[in-house]
Amino acid sequence: MTARASRLPRRAFLHSGVVAGLGLLGMRSPAESAGPPSGIADDGGEPPVLRLSRLTENGAKVPVVVEMTHPMEPGHHVTSVRVVNDRDPIPSKGEFHFTPANGHVYLAFQVRLDDGRSTVQVSAHCNRGRRWSTAREIRVAAGGGGCVGPVPLTDRGESEIRPPVIRLPQRLRGQPIEPGQTIDVQVKLKHPVQTGLALRDGQFVPVAEPFYLTGMDVFYGGARVSRFVLTPALADDPLISLRLRPWDEGLLRVVFRNSRGAELDATHPIRFG
Repeated sequence: MTARASRLPRRAFLHSGVVAGLGLLGMRSPAESAGPPSGIADDGGEPPVLRLSRLTENGAKVPVVVEMTHPMEPGHHVTSVRVVNDRDPIPSKGEFHFTPANGHVYLAFQVRLDDGRSTVQVSAHCNRGRRWSTAREIRVAAGGGGCVGPVPLTDRGESEIRPPVIRLPQRLRGQPIEPGQTIDVQVKLKHPVQTGLALRDGQFVPVAEPFYLTGMDVFYGGARVSRFVLTPALADDPLISLRLRPWDEGLLRVVFRNSRGAELDATHPIRFG
């Protein structure tokens, strides 16, 4: 099936009543605006930097990295970043909320994309009302789309879902952490993600309830640092990276929730020196 042949059926699916019901999952129509065009900051400043492969054969696990050079202070900071691909049956790839405690806007994760050529767009907002956006094109090889999959099972064995694990690369390298230093945080989770979609006669149709991670919250010292709103477009067994700027020693906690109401969490102490 070529991209040209599949485009109209895909849009027909997106505008169907079924998708209206799936709107609660963060899915939306391609007709909705994703923000200003590529590389635009509508009130000064630098737009987000989006790192994305130009070509991939595996649309079920596409690495995405978003980074911004912007102050992250109480009076001036980026509050949210949104990643979308309007061509896909699940356009929203996630909405990511930040606070000054992050120290730096940095996000790395893996998403599902349909095959063919498409554009991934990133929009960002700060607490002073400014907006930025950027975009990059990508091509997923024919037959390599990742937006469909087997019907999710109602029960999952312990071997298929495991609690998250927090890693601090700086500590793994044997380097000390200093107060006020911005550090990398990696969170690895073993969890299947199923879109509940199938491709039939050139159209995406829902065949089951999607099974996916709906959100991730990051806490440090009891205060929430980040809130990530996730969708069925997240890849299986994701590795999510972000940044944290601790001023005091404390406990880092990450909590995931899935579409069946389960919570999975992990903690990691942070000590200086």
